[in-house]
Amino acid sequence: MAQNNYKLRKGSLHWDFDQSRNKIQFFGGGFANGKTTALVIKALKLCVDYPGSNGLLGRSTYPKLNDTLRRVFFQWCPPDWIKKMPTQDDNTCYLKNGTIVNFRYISQRGKQNVDGSTTSNLLSATYDWIGIDQIEDPEIVHKDLLDLMGRLRGQAPYRPDAGEDVSMPDSGPRWLMLTSNPTSNWVYRELIKPLQIYKRSGRIMDQLLVNPVTKVPIIDLVEGSTYENRENLTEDFLRGLEASYRGQMRARFLDGKWAAYEGLVYQEYEEEKHLITREQAMNHLWALQRRNYRVQAIESYDFGISSPSCYLFGFVDDWGRVVVLDGFYTRNLHYTKQPSLVQSIRGKYAHLINVEESIRADPSIFKQKVIEKHVDTGTPIAQLLSASGMECRPATNDIITGVAKVAAYLAEQPTHEHIITGKSPGPLLYFVDDMDFITDEITNYYWDRTSTGEHIDRPIDRDDHAMDALKYMLSHQPEPAEIHVPKSSIIPQYMFWMEHDDDGKTRRAHF
Repeated sequence: MAQNNYKLRKGSLHWDFDQSRNKIQFFGGGFANGKTTALVIKALKLCVDYPGSNGLLGRSTYPKLNDTLRRVFFQWCPPDWIKKMPTQDDNTCYLKNGTIVNFRYISQRGKQNVDGSTTSNLLSATYDWIGIDQIEDPEIVHKDLLDLMGRLRGQAPYRPDAGEDVSMPDSGPRWLMLTSNPTSNWVYRELIKPLQIYKRSGRIMDQLLVNPVTKVPIIDLVEGSTYENRENLTEDFLRGLEASYRGQMRARFLDGKWAAYEGLVYQEYEEEKHLITREQAMNHLWALQRRNYRVQAIESYDFGISSPSCYLFGFVDDWGRVVVLDGFYTRNLHYTKQPSLVQSIRGKYAHLINVEESIRADPSIFKQKVIEKHVDTGTPIAQLLSASGMECRPATNDIITGVAKVAAYLAEQPTHEHIITGKSPGPLLYFVDDMDFITDEITNYYWDRTSTGEHIDRPIDRDDHAMDALKYMLSHQPEPAEIHVPKSSIIPQYMFWMEHDDDGKTRRAHF
């Protein structure tokens, strides 16, 4: 069997996906960027290189499977490869070299389990390779993915017609190939976000799928916007998409940005832009000290009893940029234990950051009273905390004003450079990337809706303790337009050299 004449342009998204050799190969991004075609082409290559293999091509439901994935497969599969076409009773394609391609839908009929999944009839099969198109479809849940991985036990030998590729597995290949548009569901939380964090900082979250021996991720991510497949699309099609999608919908479905969702309060937030590593934050602090700049702490606090208490500790640099460096987010933490925890966090940075003022806190704690076993102590929380050495002062509690201030600090300012890359414009607010509770809240902080589904100027009041603390932290900071960068803080260009990371990105470093 000769392979179909399909040319890949080196350096393109499709080339990168074709060259991936990891256990899980994920192709994401905007509408019509070539995901489904790339999946089919790779599957066809496996059909040839592993004769006699048993493969699965799946989609969430039967109509989606037949109308998209299966149709694209037969657009690209040469007719002379086929021994037997799928039938109504057997949705399977048999090729002349013994390879079997099973077209299956993942969502199963029947009673759902507690986690939303169902018992799949796919679990009795063993596959050499699996390709799932649009894994983000709501009918597919995380357990379905784990179940499919457990079926990759095939051992079909690698016997290519064309020249041998030493990078290919000797058998199987036991690959799971996935495609998806950006989404906020389990696909982002369990697969994409942990991988993004690892690529940025090297930190391994619990959800990250890694080789247990090497601790290297077993998942590759290839992604790009709709425009990266422009050569295969008509201008009329592109203009139609641009006319249909605006704002966050365009960011998600055309630009292919993860976590770009309609109704998100802080649409300016991007992990690549606003998260920095702890090492980078500490290096910046040391650089400020070498310049003899007196770094001032900035702190905030949101009290909770059964709900989490949140304390944020950060600093302001000589450009007026705020870095949230540390803190805690803990449920059922007794108020008597919180002052000592605050002092321990302050103590870690006492040699670099000055703590002189009291903590900006929720104004309600200056009136609220602690209930101990249904007995009112008669003492405001702020007073109880003060007695243990944790001085607080009321922050501004206006919600809309606070949201506007945070959004302004997240937005890129033409007067400022990014704190790490040195590129302009840059935001005024950064977070150390191991404080997961901040990212979790900011990416799930949405405007409330009316009964008719219209957004209103009030965030949903749920799981927003870090967001409240963030508003308190910035409540008395100057507006971005009022911040002026002192000329003495601007380092001349000749004192920088340019470096290139392994990923090819250019970074600026200072002598």
